[in-house]
Amino acid sequence: MEDNRIYWIWMQQVFGAGSIKPRRILERYGGSREFCEAGRESWLQDGLFTSAELERLSRGTLDKAQAQLALAERLGQSVICPDQPEFPVLLREIPALPCAIYYKGELPPPDALCIAMVGTRKATRDGMDAAGQLSFDLARKGVVIVSGGALGIDSASHIGALRAGGRTLCVLGCGLDYKYLMQNASLRETIAQNGAVLSEFPPGTSPSRKTFPIRNRLISGLCAGTVVVEAPEKSGALITASTALEQGRDVFAVPGTILNPEARGVNRMIRDGAKPALCAEDILEEYPGCTLEPVKTKAGLAIEIPEPPSQSGRSSVKTLAHEKTPVSVQAPGMSVHEEESAVSAGDQTVPDPKMLSPDAGSLYAVLEREPRHISELSHGAGLPLNRALSAMTELELGGWARSFSGRRFSR
Repeated sequence: MEDNRIYWIWMQQVFGAGSIKPRRILERYGGSREFCEAGRESWLQDGLFTSAELERLSRGTLDKAQAQLALAERLGQSVICPDQPEFPVLLREIPALPCAIYYKGELPPPDALCIAMVGTRKATRDGMDAAGQLSFDLARKGVVIVSGGALGIDSASHIGALRAGGRTLCVLGCGLDYKYLMQNASLRETIAQNGAVLSEFPPGTSPSRKTFPIRNRLISGLCAGTVVVEAPEKSGALITASTALEQGRDVFAVPGTILNPEARGVNRMIRDGAKPALCAEDILEEYPGCTLEPVKTKAGLAIEIPEPPSQSGRSSVKTLAHEKTPVSVQAPGMSVHEEESAVSAGDQTVPDPKMLSPDAGSLYAVLEREPRHISELSHGAGLPLNRALSAMTELELGGWARSFSGRRFSR
């Protein structure tokens, strides 16, 4: 029996991640296989596709899709598509339906209550403690915590769920095999053992400014509600919250002091009607019909929430659970919720070469304190422009590069 996933991957290769066309195709044709078998004449008559899409449909082959599936499986990745019963129920409902999800670990039951926790990378101590505590309390109740794997609020949220002995999902904006944000590599490994690390992007996909907004709709799409913990007025977390509203999902905000610039975005959300989340019960009371299975073990993983970059040297982390198995998580460098990719001014650490891809290492070697244009940097590093841009994204995500107007970059 032919694997239906091949047809979904074929559609993903044709239309790319984040496209609304798969949803329309599903509504008109009933499935990916039916669409493929309808053929070019039907596609032309349909009037749904651009000339470029029709050209890609004609060039795309099931052999290429089969090869991509085989590669993912050789890399230890599982692949799930919308017509499989294990596919997350809420994710199946979003307008830009993902054709395939690549993951490592174990996905929760399709009807599990998932809550997204998002916020700034430049979190304060209070913000990280709030994210960790909320995630801990929700996870103990049986809620699956979903976030994006960045440092700051994302990391605190994942760690809070792990300390509770609960499950968490980390949604990436690149292929699972890409060496992304290696400071958090050990955390991602731990998540894969206590939930899943997943992506819509196939193996080999590098992160970019385009991939993360596409990723954000999955974070909100997987979840019944999205909680924003610390977000300035211009923040990728606010974009995720806006996407959640467009998807018909609930949005919550953790209030912060008016003296904290990192809380201005969430405070405005509350002013504009978002529900304040002061404790886990404020969130759970919105889902009275959900059947939850509370965590029965007394101890979760003994992982510390690291000090935020701006607060290093200040108070130590709160203890959220009894310790059991020590897990090492490195202290954060500067990461991003992607749309916040410009790194703030200040001292920067020199990256460990082991944390960088070869291209990123070559590009970092030619970066200087004075901003230089990307074309000059790519020439100096001996890299084609497209590879230099991907490598620069990696450096920005790790906090080792700053971006300026006019495609200029510096250390």
